[in-house]
Amino acid sequence: MRFVLALGTLLAAVAAIPAFAQPTQQPVEIRFDARVGTEPARCGQAYADVGTAKAGLRFQDMRVYVSAVKLIDASGRAVPVTLTPDDQWQSDQVTLLDFEDGSGNCNGNAATNKVVRGTVPAGDYRGLIFEVGVPQAVNHQDPTLAAAPLNVTALTWPWRVGYKFTTIDLQTSGGAGGPNAATGFSIHLGSTACGEGSPMTAPSAPCANPNRPSYRLDGFDPAKSTVILDMGALLAGTDITVNAPKSASGCMSFPSDGDCIAIFDRLGLPFDSKPSSGQKWVRAE
Repeated sequence: MRFVLALGTLLAAVAAIPAFAQPTQQPVEIRFDARVGTEPARCGQAYADVGTAKAGLRFQDMRVYVSAVKLIDASGRAVPVTLTPDDQWQSDQVTLLDFEDGSGNCNGNAATNKVVRGTVPAGDYRGLIFEVGVPQAVNHQDPTLAAAPLNVTALTWPWRVGYKFTTIDLQTSGGAGGPNAATGFSIHLGSTACGEGSPMTAPSAPCANPNRPSYRLDGFDPAKSTVILDMGALLAGTDITVNAPKSASGCMSFPSDGDCIAIFDRLGLPFDSKPSSGQKWVRAE
């Protein structure tokens, strides 16, 4: 009888071990939205008084890759979010945020995504950290062979340079005209100075300019807060009606591109060895 009781106690103890060995996970959804100041940034809508020229704009594309997502717990510890792959918007390393719905001037499709989904250990979270960008480990590959969301060829440069971390394309109006006048402006953020060699081969070392800005939002409540990407604030220091001579329209991230100076500063990135005064386009509401 004693043996039976002892065995029963042992089995009960063994059965209880997994409950203590594995921390409880909780699902988390981190919401994002794009704005122009206080107005929602949407396809089909016209915006005025943007940038230093107080120009007009309409969106043609608004897509952003985010990664390295962490929540900050009550003790101040940064806890990585385990992303939930869905074969469309998200892998286990990166999420594609898609704010364009194919309407108006936008040239994509109706599907959108404004959420990062994943799991974290159960806890009390009071802040958020994330990067805009594609992780180095998956940034240089053939997009036609890549898994979603890195299989969108429109969001890539040649493999040596990698992906466009932001694809923000604008139709612009207004301005003073002149020889450098432009009717379009783009912000294509990506890594640069990726070494010599074939554009269709990955670099042997990380690019000298990774250009992956990191953002920390203290006081962010994942159950209530939304991350705001303010396109108006990002463009506030730039005349979007002109284009720097001998460069592609807008900011293409290269150190010689004069259209990137104010934009990189507001992204929170150094540009051509000049440090940023601090990011100005990401906030929580």
